[in-house]
Amino acid sequence: MQTYLIDLNINSGFITPWHADTIFGHLCWVAERHTGFENFKGAAGLIDLYRKGEPPFIVSDAFPDGFLPAPANLKELFAGTFAEGLTIDKYSALKKVKETEYITIDQLQSYQRGTIFDFKDFKKPFALAVTLHNQINRMSNTTGEHGSLFELDEKYVKAGKLNVYVKISDGFKNDVIRLFDLFAAGGFGKKKSSGKGAFKINRFEECGIFEGIDSPNGFVCLSHFIPAPHDPAEGFYKTTVKYGKMGEEKSLGGNPFKKPLLMIKPGAVFKTDTVKSFYGRLMENIAYSDASVVQYGFAFPVPVKIS
Repeated sequence: MQTYLIDLNINSGFITPWHADTIFGHLCWVAERHTGFENFKGAAGLIDLYRKGEPPFIVSDAFPDGFLPAPANLKELFAGTFAEGLTIDKYSALKKVKETEYITIDQLQSYQRGTIFDFKDFKKPFALAVTLHNQINRMSNTTGEHGSLFELDEKYVKAGKLNVYVKISDGFKNDVIRLFDLFAAGGFGKKKSSGKGAFKINRFEECGIFEGIDSPNGFVCLSHFIPAPHDPAEGFYKTTVKYGKMGEEKSLGGNPFKKPLLMIKPGAVFKTDTVKSFYGRLMENIAYSDASVVQYGFAFPVPVKIS
């Protein structure tokens, strides 16, 4: 698989987090509504490739431009350097390391080589905003009664850019480019019909920033994922429970909700002597009302040397 960088210009605030499984869901809807793909037809054709264990592409979460998720064992890594003579300043530094969500690409490359890097306390790359909305009475086409006002939390990227990484199998590059081009035309996530989650693609280019690591003994993951039964289990990680919801017209009838799923968060570090192109799996039967709905749960691994 060849790794590519997709540089996104974010034109508005967004409500839905840019997670790999949600990005994949949008791409499936693109495949369902458009033709002209060389290697599959419709969302079912795309999903079948993953069922067969032959993923045409593996996608990461989206991260602020120039940043990547902080490895889950970052505190343990730095704590080793403070084994002797722990002071108040060193303890404060360790606390900042523990709370860090993102590190720079250069810092991750140092981490890949198993070396300690100079830690900096970066400002948070996202700005939060709360917007007020009012429910509309569909019968009278006016605002609702008292108490119908509600809030929505939005995020804005301070630098105006997000980066998505994608590993593409031989022969699928044109299809993936077409998928993302059509995806950009429709927007991302909740309230996209009113302009939230609008973006455009600045660059789609080969990326070699994760390569050149000799004799790796583990990987750090750049996506939310669900481990497969025989995936590596020894490592450092944090989890989250997802309460998903079906999208587009599948959300209009019956029960639109998915079953809760426990997923491992980006930055997870696992030990293994052989780093593969991907880990994780496709989850089946995860919707209450539609057995055909699946959940993307594949990991985007980056090889590392774990000290």
